[in-house]
Amino acid sequence: MSKRPNFIYMAGMIPVLFVVGLLLFLTFDNLLSGRAVYGAKFGNAFEVEGVAAILVNLGILGLIVWLGSYLAFLVKRSPKLMQFHRAAGVVSSVLIAVGLVYGLS
Repeated sequence: MSKRPNFIYMAGMIPVLFVVGLLLFLTFDNLLSGRAVYGAKFGNAFEVEGVAAILVNLGILGLIVWLGSYLAFLVKRSPKLMQFHRAAGVVSSVLIAVGLVYGLS
């Protein structure tokens, strides 16, 4: 019986890993082309270029690190991993916000 919850948990990770892989691919594609494209709720698309795009893309990569650190925390339950998780989230959010404000101004 104890193997079944582990199997269900691992099967639930497949969509998460797929989305993270897709996000990595799109972010690296945007990073290499020097842009960051994002969409709004009503189908509007916005694009920033240059330094702003680099900040936004680094912020997105930081959010992937943020997710990975949380998954590692779930396995290890280390307080240092939780601190790293929180710090990565703050830094990533700030990078994205600064990049968007700088790019749209």
